[in-house]
Amino acid sequence: MADLVIVARFASRPECIIAQSLLSAEGIETLMPDFNVLMADYDPSMMEHGWRLLGRADDAARIERILRDAQAEAARDPD
Repeated sequence: MADLVIVARFASRPECIIAQSLLSAEGIETLMPDFNVLMADYDPSMMEHGWRLLGRADDAARIERILRDAQAEAARDPD
């Protein structure tokens, strides 16, 4: 992947995985560089900036729209 940028940050690993899956279903490749952070010597301060999701700079606007729409839909229908 060239020209990677942080396209989103999440408070938890599961949220980031869900977003990554949603984007993958839309045909957008992303990378979660912090995926393997949960190791024996895990220090919570390592995640003070949240779980990062990286994507291509060219896809950033589309990614933002997809995630925003998904969040709005979840707010309307919490079940």
